[in-house]
Amino acid sequence: MSTSKNYLVSDFIADWLEKHQISIVFGIIGSANSYIFDSILRKGFTKVIFMHHEQSAVMAAGAYYRASGKISVAIVTAGAGSANAITGVVCNWADSIPCIVLSGQESTKYLIEHSDLRMYGTQGFDIINSVKKITKQATLLTDPNKISYTLDESLHVAMSDRPGPTWIDIPMDIQSSNIDIESLSSFVNTETANYSQEINFDQISKMIESSERPVILAGHGIRLSKSIESFHELMNNLKIPVVHSWSAIDIVSSDDDFNYGCPGIYGQRAANFIIQNCDLLIVIGSRLALPQTGYNIDNFAPNAKIIMVNNDELELNKYSRYDMKIYCDCKYFIDRMNEKIFDSYKENWVIKCNRYREDFPLVEECHLEDNKNFDNSYVLINEISKKLEDNHIIVIGQGSPLPCCHQALIHSSNQTIFASNGLGEMGNGLPSAIGAALSDISRPIILFDGDGSSMMNIQEFQTVIGYKIPLKIVIFNNSGYLFIKHTQKMLFEGRYTGVDSETGMSLPNFEKVSTAFGFEYFNTKKNNFDEFLSFSGPAVLECFMNPEQDLVPKVKGIMTNGGLLAPPLEEMSPLLPIEVLEKSMVEVKKLSYEIRL
Repeated sequence: MSTSKNYLVSDFIADWLEKHQISIVFGIIGSANSYIFDSILRKGFTKVIFMHHEQSAVMAAGAYYRASGKISVAIVTAGAGSANAITGVVCNWADSIPCIVLSGQESTKYLIEHSDLRMYGTQGFDIINSVKKITKQATLLTDPNKISYTLDESLHVAMSDRPGPTWIDIPMDIQSSNIDIESLSSFVNTETANYSQEINFDQISKMIESSERPVILAGHGIRLSKSIESFHELMNNLKIPVVHSWSAIDIVSSDDDFNYGCPGIYGQRAANFIIQNCDLLIVIGSRLALPQTGYNIDNFAPNAKIIMVNNDELELNKYSRYDMKIYCDCKYFIDRMNEKIFDSYKENWVIKCNRYREDFPLVEECHLEDNKNFDNSYVLINEISKKLEDNHIIVIGQGSPLPCCHQALIHSSNQTIFASNGLGEMGNGLPSAIGAALSDISRPIILFDGDGSSMMNIQEFQTVIGYKIPLKIVIFNNSGYLFIKHTQKMLFEGRYTGVDSETGMSLPNFEKVSTAFGFEYFNTKKNNFDEFLSFSGPAVLECFMNPEQDLVPKVKGIMTNGGLLAPPLEEMSPLLPIEVLEKSMVEVKKLSYEIRL
């Protein structure tokens, strides 16, 4: 780092980025953050990717980490620039993705003089108090000599325990303050994770050995704790059927003998039957969100004892269902489990699980029937995924691609696959694909996105073109908001509003939009997948779905005189014949007979 007398806080930031090998950051320049960008430019180490919306910058920074495991930074300006970033922060907060947001702010003079006013100076406001509940740490830097301490602490907090975003607000006069390197206070981490619980592996061993139908539910915490290889070893050691959350889709290959897919409301039938019939469920690094469990936790794995492994005590205490709560890092738990010897292989249960997988394929007859006249999203995703490279990055946007990819995608564990699953905000797909692509430009990348979702950040088409990112985008054109159509069918007898051009929400001609920005355009009426995937530059493939296509299988709510009824996970629509259910379940609930009357 420089020892020049004219050494600014912003210069220290640029040097700090190099020290931590943060070579890519995302942002939008404004007056209040201009010193930071100028210092980065003069330093010449870190490349700034200039986005066209601040939420996109934060989403891209989060996606950079998702694809590479390396943290990135989003740099935004004061006022509206900071406000615009909030959606991206919530996205990373919900999915436990670390990133650092650096925001410019009005000079400290105005923060003091206008502290009781709505606005500071020209366009500033109290962004720190606005984001405290959606960040792990939010800091207003008012002392130039604390820049080193604040940056190091922010990085540590973002990456430690359950990861997440942090935010540092830096007034313009602080950015431009001269500092003496020797006078800077330093952050030294003196805390270690206080996982004080003694894990009773003897009890776990007895629970596994006494069970007849054990299952492991693998969650995103396995990737966050960098323990995927250790988990593969555990799978090989235990030979217990494994299912996974949406966020853990890529930690085990589709063709692994002990991977039985993804359970949930929009899950896979085989995985749901396995969860609902198991008598022991070991949850590693998943928070068991409602889309996984259904809306009544008591109906989830109803016959199972549940062992819950998580490094967030609030998640451990969320439900009273858990028979054993283990507060620790996933890697620690998995590594200790790998040191033990368990009598865990249950041959009859594995045979039964294999039968589920054979009886309930990912692409169902209703998908194939719909595909005769339209591009059925399940069929298309299943087919195109078979053509992707072993090291592909696959980004899943919102709308119909979200459930369909998690239900029908064929994948390998060398691929990186992710979506915004916690917040599920429309518009996340494109900036996430940009961030992921720039984490390793040598890897091929594809984005599956909905027509409505793609509109939410369509300005980032220009970012793709401007930085010559060879991104492939599949746009699922279903003429509107298909998810909401189904909601309106269920709740309002099919009275549509705001979901298509006939009810006030129109979409553009995607061929004209794509070519106007400079993308090569393909569509499924004229082109095949190979033509699209083999094109060397940025390209769009538009597919044309049935505007009323059902998104099934799904555990659908059932309207009754008493209100909306949420069936258990084994009752996915279209409902199976009762004799199939009886054959597939250890115990069929009374409700299953009633809803078929």
